Amino acid sequence: MITIQGFAKLCGCNTQTLRYYDRIGLLTPAKVDEWTGYRYYEEEQALLFVKIKNLQQADFSIEEIKTLLPEDDDLLTAAFERKIREQQQKLERIREIQRSYLKEKMDMQRLVNAIIGFVEGQLDNPALWEEFGISTDRKAEMTAKAHAMLADMMSKNKETLETVTMTMDDQAVTGAENVIRAIQDGSLDSADRILVNPDGTEEPNRVPEDAAVVFERHGWSHISEWIGDMPVLNEEGERYCVFGLTEESAARYTGLPTMMLVMMASEMDEFKGGVTCNTTPSKDEQNHFTLLYKQAVNS
Repeated sequence: MITIQGFAKLCGCNTQTLRYYDRIGLLTPAKVDEWTGYRYYEEEQALLFVKIKNLQQADFSIEEIKTLLPEDDDLLTAAFERKIREQQQKLERIREIQRSYLKEKMDMQRLVNAIIGFVEGQLDNPALWEEFGISTDRKAEMTAKAHAMLADMMSKNKETLETVTMTMDDQAVTGAENVIRAIQDGSLDSADRILVNPDGTEEPNRVPEDAAVVFERHGWSHISEWIGDMPVLNEEGERYCVFGLTEESAARYTGLPTMMLVMMASEMDEFKGGVTCNTTPSKDEQNHFTLLYKQAVNS
């Protein structure tokens, strides 16, 4: 028998490894001196060490190694072959995930770019920014935040590209490719209500009866007269912007719903929930605006 130091040199390892193998029950010393606690090994145990080391390097678990230690070389060879097949299958699965990841990443980027491009197109009207009383510097800040908000919303739901839904008024388009196509062919250009739902759920076009009025203005000429007084709603929930506009109203722009979304999102710490914007003809020759809010049930 040889000491643990001598056995470690024979095996080409350190004594900490041998103590670890002893502790987990893989390689127990042939003798432990009851007075000194010194460990002693038989030279033949080096073959057992070689078996343990190679099985461990081949990614066998501790329990698998304990099972295989008593087996002969034929059974060990068969075990190695099984492990090779398992690793090959695992490698192929990783390759599939890699290919899927790259495709999802490209699809997500296309969707984000399409939506951001649509928003920019809707807001590419100086008269609309003037109607809201927004300066050039403020415009750049708001646009940047809108981009970040949309990208963040999409990236958090990258696994739902096939179920992402864009609702335009009463029409819902589902699937990233269909949403991109609808944006590119102009299907959204005249919509009064546009909402992207990453999880595919469709939300009602009408304002719920239990939504609370949190702000309203009547008899105004331009949105800039009251937009700075509108409250910031940071809690998660749905916001409903209801316009009643005269035929001569300066607020009658195609990008009005998108501008309201960007305006509200730019004031929030984090965009939570959604914004629905409904525009209807005024019934009394005056411009009206009402903001209603319905807090999320789980918030």
